[in-house]
Order: sequence, then C-alpha cells, then structure tokens
Amino acid sequence: MATSGPDRVMLVAGACVGNFLEFYSFLAYAYFAPMIGDAFFPDSTGGLNSLLQTMLVFAAGFIARPVGAVAIGRYAARHGRQQAMMFSFLLMALGLGLLAATPSARVIGPWAPLLILLARIVQGFSEGGEIGPVTALLFDAAPPGRGGLYASLQYLTQLLGSLAAVTVGLVLSLVLTHAQLYDWGWRIPFALGLVIVPAGFALRRIATSAPHGTPPPGTARPPRLAVELIALTVAGGTIATYLRHFGVSYAISVLHLSARIGMLANVAGMLAGLATVPLGWWVGLRAHRLRGVIGMLMVLTGVVSVPLYHYAITQPGLPSQLLLNCGLFALSSLTLVPMWQAMLDALPSASRVLLFGFIYATTVSLFGGFTPSLVTWLIQHTGDAMMAGYLMALAYGVQAAAWYGLNRVGRRCHA
Repeated sequence: MATSGPDRVMLVAGACVGNFLEFYSFLAYAYFAPMIGDAFFPDSTGGLNSLLQTMLVFAAGFIARPVGAVAIGRYAARHGRQQAMMFSFLLMALGLGLLAATPSARVIGPWAPLLILLARIVQGFSEGGEIGPVTALLFDAAPPGRGGLYASLQYLTQLLGSLAAVTVGLVLSLVLTHAQLYDWGWRIPFALGLVIVPAGFALRRIATSAPHGTPPPGTARPPRLAVELIALTVAGGTIATYLRHFGVSYAISVLHLSARIGMLANVAGMLAGLATVPLGWWVGLRAHRLRGVIGMLMVLTGVVSVPLYHYAITQPGLPSQLLLNCGLFALSSLTLVPMWQAMLDALPSASRVLLFGFIYATTVSLFGGFTPSLVTWLIQHTGDAMMAGYLMALAYGVQAAAWYGLNRVGRRCHA
C-alpha cells in the first residue's frame, strides 16, 4: 500500500525518535566521558588511563550491536515489527536508567564499573535491533527517487540527538561548579533522556500501525565489490563522525580546556552542520550533475582537517575550537545525501534494505565504538595530539575513494 503524506510524516517521526534517543544517550556518554571516568574508573596519576577505560566501555556497546540486530530481528519475525521496536525502546530506558542511577566506584567498589559496562551493552544491543527496522521504514516511506534523502534522515536525527546531549552538557557546565559537574551533574542528561521514552513509545506505536510500502521481493545478489565499497564508505563516515563527537573529551582531556569551552564549540559545530543540511539535500538531489564537486568536497574535508587540528593544538582556546568544530561539521553535511544514495544505488533493489542494514551494523560496530579508544591510545602512546587530525584525514580519504567506486558500480547495476 502506498504511503500518504500524513502517514509518511508519522512513519518518519516514529522511525527517527528511537535513533534520536539512542544517539542522545550514546553521545551523552562520550561527552561526559571524563566525568564518568572519574566516577567509575578513578586514576590517581592524573593521566589518560581513566579516559581510556571509559572509552573501552563505550566500545563494548558497539560489540553488542550485531547480537542485538540478530536477536531483535528474530523477535520481530515472530511477534511483528511494532513489538520489536517497542522492546528496543524498553532496552533504551533500562540502559539510561543504569547510567543515571549507578553509584560511583568510591561507594560500591568494583560493582560500579560492571554495572556501567552492563548499561553500555544493553544500549548497544538495542541500537543493533533498531538498525534494520528503522532503515526499512525510512526507505519504504520515501517517494520515488528520494530514497537517499530519506535514508540521510538517520544522520540528521543523530545530529539532533547529539546536539541535545551537548546542549544539556553546556547548560550544566554554565550553572554548576567543576566539582558539582564531576560529582553528580553528569547524571542529569541520562535522567532527562528517560523523559523521552513515554512519548517515543506512543509515537512509535502510531507510526508502525500506519500503512507503508514494502521492499520488492527477490534474491538478487549484489556485486562483491559493491559490498566492500559500501563497508569502506560506512567505515570512513563512522570514524569521522565519532572523531567529531569525541571533540568534547579531546578538548577537556587532551588540550586541557574547560568543559564549558569544549561543549560550547561542539554545540556551535553541530548548529553549523544543521545549517548546511538543506544545502546538502540540494546537492544530493543533483548528484548526477555534481559528481566531481561532491568528490572534491570529501577530499577537501580530509585535507583541511589537518591544519584545523594543528591550529586547535597550537592555539588552544574557544576561537580554535569553534573553527575546528564548525568547519568539520558544516563540510560533512554537504555530502550527506550523495553518500547514502550511492550506497543504496550500488545494491539491487531486491536485497537493498536487508543487506545494507547488515553491512551498516557490522561496520559501525567495528569502527564506531573503537574510534575514541583508538585515538586516545594513539595520543597516549605517541604523545602527539595530532593523531586525531591524521585519522580524520585518512577517514575522509577512504570515504572519497569508496564513493567514486560506488558511483561506477551503481551505474553498472542500473545500466
């Protein structure tokens, strides 16, 4: 059955609300990692060991994603998509509740880090279960020729969730003292996330009961090269995304700036990214005429990331942080739709949604959670804060090369 205008709006909202909550809670953890580390992994030496352990627990949530995708996928096959999406929401609430309420290691000892690890695993499990249904809903709801644009709403929702998390952090850094922020203030964002859950349940129940299209039947197998190039594209984009969102912890723990500066610059960066999303949509809908420009934008983003990080390191402060965050977030939004469209176009329509969901979940699990841990480890063992900039440049280089390849594969698939 075709999706009408009002039904399409509800489908998109219902699909995106879970993605918003997941990224809000995931990124709240990343933004408050120094405070969480102090509470659950205290380091008397004052080094980066506390942050590294916190980021390794962050990575554990990503390991649980593929397991969640399989388990909740089977649950959906038995009980229906609506029940599966309700179940994933329940898991989101459980993870948030554990993060908000677990006493610190100074109070309950080793039980504290174990409970935080459990919270991250639960969150990762629920996120893995979200990927397939959300991608299917967005793709099925899209009008003809708009699949890439609708799929890109996942990134937009992630950006909004991240913006909400860091905005809460910024407000807390302005109204609380340093000691209050480290003592109990970091728990507030997770408690606030629980407020979204009841509304999300209601919205998702309405959305999944609305009529929507279904992917065409068939068992067409995609070219192996397409699968590999999509994995590379997702890997490059995932590394770049988590490096940008790691910016707050980078500013605090590596550049020794205040939480206020780190969060203010990150808020400004995400606002810049949101401001350029409409331009990215315009570019994406004309991608067939602007392939050269889009590829150059990807390469340019990687190239300029090195001097932007160098300036942030050599001139630490709010101006350099604003330039770094605004520049990288704004440039990333410009290539959003073409990237999603190229990945989807490179797959046969019969297997597009399911196969893309599998590739996406697996690649993000491998590269997403370990990016903050990797860059922290590299900086700790080399003493070079520029490692973040070098990794960002590499990520965009990989993404640009894979995108060029995907366009060629896509043209052959649809020839």
